Amino acid sequence: MSLTSILSDKKNQELRDKFKTEFLTPSFNLKAKLKAPPLTTNYAIVGTAFDYLLRFYLECHNKDTFIQKDFWVADGSFEKLCLYLNSTTKQELSTGFRGDKVFKKQDFLEIITNQYKDTKINYNNYIENGAITDELICNTIFLAKLDGFYRAGLIDENFDNYNHEDIKDLKSLISLVDNKNFQAKEKYYLNPTFGAGSSLVHGADADLIIDNTLIDIKVTKNLKLDRNYINQVLGYYILSLIGGVNSNPDDKPIENIGIYFARHGELFTIPLVQFGDKQKFEIFKEWFISYLSSPRGKLLDMALRKEETQQEDRKTKSEAKKKTQTKKTSTESKKTKTVTKSKSAIAKKEDNNEKESK
Repeated sequence: MSLTSILSDKKNQELRDKFKTEFLTPSFNLKAKLKAPPLTTNYAIVGTAFDYLLRFYLECHNKDTFIQKDFWVADGSFEKLCLYLNSTTKQELSTGFRGDKVFKKQDFLEIITNQYKDTKINYNNYIENGAITDELICNTIFLAKLDGFYRAGLIDENFDNYNHEDIKDLKSLISLVDNKNFQAKEKYYLNPTFGAGSSLVHGADADLIIDNTLIDIKVTKNLKLDRNYINQVLGYYILSLIGGVNSNPDDKPIENIGIYFARHGELFTIPLVQFGDKQKFEIFKEWFISYLSSPRGKLLDMALRKEETQQEDRKTKSEAKKKTQTKKTSTESKKTKTVTKSKSAIAKKEDNNEKESK
């Protein structure tokens, strides 16, 4: 469960309606060409990889500004995945949405361990020298795949390879970044969380806070102010009112929200006062907490958890079925070999008997 899953859940129409009623959609007159069209259909992977690449870029190009950063989501994912691999008795690992690609457990563990080490090395080198290499971009794609495991429990079947078009796409996206749009006077918050606010929704982390502006990165070809975008960034702000930023409950710096349209190279920002005063947000915050803490909110939480459990059960059954089929095929193959061997032995014996009779 997370802020985005709560806001998108079809059972939470009341919550979406409340956001829309209380905080009207602002006018949006931003116009720009699509400068970096997507080159593949790997939208989620490329989007998350660019999130990492942009954070690296900002950290590299703003060394004089204090950078307050939380851990990478991928760090926690790597630890979680390694723990699973080291504790499971399975010697083979099914990956992908349908479990179509199978790795030997030790081979897979070696792949992700080596890539994780390389990622840390290349990241540190980039922060020092600012040279974007294909290897660094591959590293961000690797981190995006780890994110997928952390957020959805899905082990990507392509941990061991990269699509060249995705690498080209990410190069185009980072070339559009104008550092002037991301200048900080005091500090950056990279991948910020919201303390008790994040805990309330079982996990929430934003992309960036630059001084007093929270920015969400959208790697979409559509230049439009989707209502879901507004709900998401305002939701992060509400969470910050509840728990502050990162581990400091008193740190509540956000005064503006923004959306960066990466494929157009355009940053759109909105002052929070445009949506209402502090009292209005405080009232909404209390309603938001009440909504999630109410029996209805708890039932929604239970329903979502049940759905996640059912998905995991279906995945386990699919893997078990696949193993049964593999075992059956192996058994049938052995039987065929045994029959063939028996026939061969009988034929040999008959041949010997014929020779002796002669």
